[in-house]
Amino acid sequence: MNNNVGNTFFKIISAVIAFTCSLLLIAVLFFMLRESLPVWQMTRPLAFLSGTDWSPIYPPIQLGIGSMLASTLWVAFGALIIAIPLALACAIFLAEYAPQWLAQLLRPALTVLTGIPSVVYGFLGAAVLVKFFEIKFQVSSGESLFAASIVLAFMVLPYIVVNSESAIRAVPPEYKLSALAVGVSKPYVTMKVIVPLAKKGVLGSIALAFGRAAGETMAVLMIAGNVLRFPESWFSRGEPLSALIALEIGSAVPHSLHYQALFAVGLVLILVVTIINILINYLVNNNEMPRY
Repeated sequence: MNNNVGNTFFKIISAVIAFTCSLLLIAVLFFMLRESLPVWQMTRPLAFLSGTDWSPIYPPIQLGIGSMLASTLWVAFGALIIAIPLALACAIFLAEYAPQWLAQLLRPALTVLTGIPSVVYGFLGAAVLVKFFEIKFQVSSGESLFAASIVLAFMVLPYIVVNSESAIRAVPPEYKLSALAVGVSKPYVTMKVIVPLAKKGVLGSIALAFGRAAGETMAVLMIAGNVLRFPESWFSRGEPLSALIALEIGSAVPHSLHYQALFAVGLVLILVVTIINILINYLVNNNEMPRY
């Protein structure tokens, strides 16, 4: 009886917390939609998303965030391209191959990396990475979306490693023991059995890392270049959406068109991250179980 009461109480508390978190997200979206509603009434969403001219203060008023949206996607996906192979290799090593003493040293170090302020990463990137590109490639400015992606990759790498390792270690040992019992090698078991079974946790960590990279402000503000033009390549300078908000929110007059346009930018950023997370969850839930 006591166990049933405790389980029921725990389910109720969990449901209340989950509902509160969902309600908080809905409230944030509703507030940002309300603040940016005049912008959506005066311009079409497609024109707002695809336009490349941004002039919300001086006439002619132009509200286009296409270049900033492209910079955001370049930076975020670029960071994942760099971080995912390194993070998965590190997670597999920690979960399956690392000696116990080495794993106990590396796990706290990764935890510490997640707590370092982003401004520190940005300062190190501006002081070291940007200067390296300027000297090595003899360019006037080493700032670029590529440099920002490298810094963001190191920022999101610990998140992917920690969560992916937890997912790999959560796979029941019976799968590994059964596969090893038929004589296959340990690398084959790891890559063909353990990792596919842990794909939900791995993809969840990648979704978390994408949200972290897309919403990062200080690092990209210091390294990306802050140029309002459409990036022609990964090595161009640009201004992601988060950097745009951080640079202009202080000078925007409350309830002005400029102020409302920045809320529209923030709403787009939230929706982009939400859509990517939904797509990843869809892929996870609709994939078949691995075949051996």
